[in-house]
Amino acid sequence: MLFNSPGFILLFLPVVLVGFHALNRNGRTQMGLFFLVLSSFFFYSWWNPKFLLLILGSIGFNYAISLALAGQRRGSAASRLLLLAGVASNLILLGVFKYADFALQNISDLLGREITSLNLFLPLAISFFTFQQIAYLVDISRHEARPAGLLHYCLFVSFFPQLIAGPIVHHAEVLPQFRQIRSKGPAFWNNLAIGSTFVVIGLFKKVILAEKVGFWSNQIFASVAAGAEPSLIDAWVAMISFSLEIYFDFSGYSDIAIGLARMFGIKLPLNFASPYKAASIIEFWRQWHITLSRFLRDYLYYPLGGNRRGRVRRYANLIIVMALGGLWHGAGWTFLIWGLMHGAYLVVNHLWRFLVPVKPDRRTFHRLTGLVFSRLFVFLLVAISWVMFRADSFDSAMSIYQGLVGGNGLVLPTHYREPLGTIGQILEGLGATYGAVPGFGGGWQIMWLAGLLIWVWILPNAQELLRNHEPALNIVRRNRILGRSWPAWSPNMAYGVIFGIAGAVVIVSLLQGQPGEFIYFQF
Repeated sequence: MLFNSPGFILLFLPVVLVGFHALNRNGRTQMGLFFLVLSSFFFYSWWNPKFLLLILGSIGFNYAISLALAGQRRGSAASRLLLLAGVASNLILLGVFKYADFALQNISDLLGREITSLNLFLPLAISFFTFQQIAYLVDISRHEARPAGLLHYCLFVSFFPQLIAGPIVHHAEVLPQFRQIRSKGPAFWNNLAIGSTFVVIGLFKKVILAEKVGFWSNQIFASVAAGAEPSLIDAWVAMISFSLEIYFDFSGYSDIAIGLARMFGIKLPLNFASPYKAASIIEFWRQWHITLSRFLRDYLYYPLGGNRRGRVRRYANLIIVMALGGLWHGAGWTFLIWGLMHGAYLVVNHLWRFLVPVKPDRRTFHRLTGLVFSRLFVFLLVAISWVMFRADSFDSAMSIYQGLVGGNGLVLPTHYREPLGTIGQILEGLGATYGAVPGFGGGWQIMWLAGLLIWVWILPNAQELLRNHEPALNIVRRNRILGRSWPAWSPNMAYGVIFGIAGAVVIVSLLQGQPGEFIYFQF
């Protein structure tokens, strides 16, 4: 069941909201939570009912391990053995479903003989609920947390707003909130207003913006996978379009998740904070998929030694962590290379900061031009890496890269020959030709892409817009040009009309077409 499907918006969500708050309002908190757990399991099973047994088994196994770990002395042999068994079992489960066929295919290529694939269907959200429970077991083993009750633990793992594509919630963030949910009074109505606003914003980003540019990127990447060689224009349209598609797709999902949880009185951690406004790759990873970066830092980078064992070891750790982060996104060489690219970016970024310390420049002009240049440069690096992330194969990615630098030639639309005049003749002399440019949509496409780039670089995000209401946990409070000068949201008539119209546009669009999956649903 997709968040952007009419069935979810018009049926599932209203029924669950009314049922939960009706039970909780009458003082039957446990009944309300139990109803929410059942609803979350129903939500998960809607995709494929047989995988309900998988998540139930995973929850039961990890809960039993957590109880056993809690009874052991920290650092004892029994505790280490139990933790090893728990973590290994989770990783094996993830590995079998997500990486077995990838491994078999590579072994087959290496040996030069055919090995039958398992053809396993990837269970929905397995990467997310696996990481979430591993973190829980590690903290229980360290005695940094105490085992939760079974009902609360089930809700911690299965809570449907964050189950499918994150955020990767830490137990300390949400378990205490499950005991304090209020279904009446001003806080209740405030939560509904804030939550519904976030949901509308997120749906608008996904349905109206992400799917629009996604059509352009999919068209070109599909043609390249079929053997086409993209010209300069096609390659740039593909790269910019996908960079914007994944931005608004994941930003939209993150806003919807925060909004849905807030409707139930729960604050989720911030998972997306205008990463294209980042002035460095380090800052980008502090703002893109924030909870994944946190998990990799706390449960992989630090255990590997972090930055405590010298500069060379630190850089090696960054490369390892980002490579594994790439593979977490998908079982394929393109995802591994994408992770290695960002690992290399981070190493260069840290090395640059070490060799060239930043000197504050009090001149506003220099600070502003430096910020603009830095954002453009970081965006270009990230966009280049998205090509590898999106491409169906390494060869397809290389074909796009070749097109980006003009290696496949510059093809201009035939009807541009006359308007370009002398400029067109000069371009022809440099090797340009005229013909069909399938991926180029003309002036409207340029306006769309330019407008969306201005949006991601300048306008405030949803958290900044609702900054007076603490919509999520761990809010990044920074003045990014218009972030704090923009009129803050409040439950008044003007904003009600604006978001009411936006919501109506989304509903009409959904009823007219087939809803598209969120990109992170695939992981």
